[in-house]
Amino acid sequence: MELFSLTAAGASNACGILNGAGLKGKFIRKDLFAEICAAHMKIVIDAMARVELYGDMEEKFDNGVRFLLETLPGVFNRVRDPKMATDLASHGFNLTDLALLQELLVADETFNLAASYFMRIGLEVSDEDVLDFGRKYNPKLLALSTNARSHSIWAYIIRCVRLSHLEEISDSGFRTSVLTRFNDNLAEFAVELEKRVEKLVPKSL
Repeated sequence: MELFSLTAAGASNACGILNGAGLKGKFIRKDLFAEICAAHMKIVIDAMARVELYGDMEEKFDNGVRFLLETLPGVFNRVRDPKMATDLASHGFNLTDLALLQELLVADETFNLAASYFMRIGLEVSDEDVLDFGRKYNPKLLALSTNARSHSIWAYIIRCVRLSHLEEISDSGFRTSVLTRFNDNLAEFAVELEKRVEKLVPKSL
C-alpha cells in the first residue's frame, strides 16, 4: 500500500507541476508514470534484497518481483473498495491515474525498467550527463564522487526530466524554477518511500 499510495501521489504531483508549467500535451503521462513506478519498485525490491542472506542480485530481484506480483492484487482490491477510492480522491488522487497505476505496477515493461534501475544498467544516463545536469541545475552534484553520482536516483531524475520536456521551456529562470520543483517532488516521494519500506521490511527474509 505504501508503494501504491506514494507512487500515485508522486506521479500525480509531477504531472501537475508539468501541466502548470504549460507542458500538458508535450509529455506522455503514461511514460512518466511508468518511469516513477519502476524507480519506486526498485526501492522496494532493493530494501528486501539487502536483508536476504542467499542468492545473487538477479535471484534477489526475481524474489522481489514475485513478492510484488503476489501482494499487489490485494492492494488493488482495497483501492477498488468505494470507501477507499473516495478517501483517495479526497486527498487529490485522480481516479483515472489510479487505474493507470494498477496497470503499470504489474506490467512486464515496468518490471524490466525496474530491473535496469536495480542493476544500474541500460538507463542511458552517463556520468557526464549527471555532471551536465549539475552544471545547469544542481551545483551540489559537482562536488560528489563518481560513485555517488552513479546512484540510481540521479539517473531517475534525469530520465524523468527528459520525459517531461521541461528543457524546452525558453525562459531560463522559469525553466529552472519549475525543474527544481519537479526534481524536489521526485526526490521527496522516493526518499519517503525508502524510509517507510525500511521500517516494514523484516530484519531477515
